[in-house]
Amino acid sequence: MKSTFLRLLIALLPLWAQAQHTYSTEMHPKTWRFNSGFDVGAWWGGTGVAPLDPKTNTLVQSHLMHQTAYSGDIYLEWLHKKNKPGRIGPDIGIKTKLVWDYFTANNGGDGNGQESLTLNYINVPVLFEYCISFKNKVTSPSYTAGSSNSYTYVYDHGYYYHVITTTTTTPGHYNPGGIPYTNAIFVYAGPQICYLAKGFHSLNGTEAVDTDPALTKSYAGFIGGFCFYLANLNIDISYQRGLTSICTGKNVYVSGCLFRVGFNLTRRKF
Repeated sequence: MKSTFLRLLIALLPLWAQAQHTYSTEMHPKTWRFNSGFDVGAWWGGTGVAPLDPKTNTLVQSHLMHQTAYSGDIYLEWLHKKNKPGRIGPDIGIKTKLVWDYFTANNGGDGNGQESLTLNYINVPVLFEYCISFKNKVTSPSYTAGSSNSYTYVYDHGYYYHVITTTTTTPGHYNPGGIPYTNAIFVYAGPQICYLAKGFHSLNGTEAVDTDPALTKSYAGFIGGFCFYLANLNIDISYQRGLTSICTGKNVYVSGCLFRVGFNLTRRKF
C-alpha cells in the first residue's frame, strides 16, 4: 500500500511543479519593456553659449551672433506597462543617453576680423517620461491601379510606311494592410551632466584648441521636451539649460532648443 502511494506521489510531482511555475508566471507579469536606438539633430540660431558679448563673456573677444548646434546620441529606455483592466500601453518611462553636442558661434567676419568659438560636449542625461497619448493602429488596405503606355513609330520608306507600336503594361497591386503599429507621445524632463570633450577658438583666421583657464571642464544642466513615437521613428523637440556657468567668474551658460529625428533599433516595445 505504501509503495503504491509513493509511486503515485512521484508520478504527480512533475505536474505539481509545472502548475506552480504557471501560477508564478501569471502572478508576476513583465511590466517593464526595454528599447534602444539613436537620434541625430540640429538647430540654427539661438542654441549654444550665451551671452556672446565680450563685456559679459571673457571667452570671446568680439560679439558673436551666428550660432549653429548639432547633436547625436544613442539611448536606452525602459517603459512601464499599465497593469489595469481595459487600459493598454505605457504610463511612465526612464531613459538615459550618451549624447554628443556641438555648439559653434561666429561673428560673420573674414580675415583679421574673424572670430569663432566651438565647443564639443559629451552629456549623460537621466530622463523621466510620462505618456500623454497612446494608440494601437493597423495599416489600411490599398490598391494601386495598373497602367499602360503605348508608343507608335512610323518609318517612311518612300514607297511604303513601316508602323511599329509598343505597349508597356504595369499590373495593379493590392496591399491587404493589417500590419500593426503604434503611435505615442511622451513628455519628459531630467538632469544631465555635461563634460567638455574639446573646445576650439578661432581668431583672425587661425584656429587652435581653446586652453582658456576660465573655460570650465563640465557643467550641470536640465533638459525637457516632447518625443513623438511613430512606429519605429522618433521625433524629438527639446530645450536644455545649463544650471552652472561654463566661464569662471561670469554668468555664461549653454542653453537652447534642439530638433532630433531618430530610429528605434528593434520593433518598439510598449
